[in-house]
Amino acid sequence: MSDVPDRHSPPPFDAGWWEEHYQAHAAPPDTPSAQLVAEVAGLAAGSALDAGCGRGADALWLARQGWRVTAVDVSPTAVDKARELAEHHDATVAARVSWVVADLTTWLPDERYDLVVSQYVHPAMPFGEFVARLALAVAPDGTLLVVGHDHADEHSAAHAPAQASIGLDTVTGALSPRLWEVAVAESRTRHVEHGSTRTRMEDLVVRAHRKPE
Repeated sequence: MSDVPDRHSPPPFDAGWWEEHYQAHAAPPDTPSAQLVAEVAGLAAGSALDAGCGRGADALWLARQGWRVTAVDVSPTAVDKARELAEHHDATVAARVSWVVADLTTWLPDERYDLVVSQYVHPAMPFGEFVARLALAVAPDGTLLVVGHDHADEHSAAHAPAQASIGLDTVTGALSPRLWEVAVAESRTRHVEHGSTRTRMEDLVVRAHRKPE
């Protein structure tokens, strides 16, 4: 099924659109994002916000590494599936994750986090403004990781609304050099297997460190 909504679908990327998406699409394998593993595996565990957690695979991977995770998604169906997935993990791992149904364009956390992760999230607002909101949730000396579909990703261009792809400048431009050191800002190729089909994807990856106060 294509990610392109028909004329009867909700506007792209609002709460109703995501709910339809998660109801209509089968769950992927319970494996974390390759970009998350590459960028976070070496960090000391602390508090983390998984902003746009989907069905929970990344939040649970973080929990297995020792992170205390707040996992947020706008879709109740996605969060319900994530809770179900957590039941198959060790109780001490599952207990490290708090699941929240909320709209990230309006929701404000009660704390700042050592790590804020947002992967393939398409908010119903300008993406630069969304990154600025995420940045506010990062504690001093913390890390922000943003992963998305690069403008060069032909698969996303063919199968998703235009807002699904972003550029590096949109992300890095939202991070003040006075407060942030950008450690990684690049496009990376990955391949996704669907049966006998191998799809090439182009990911945008930005990892930034918030300077100590």
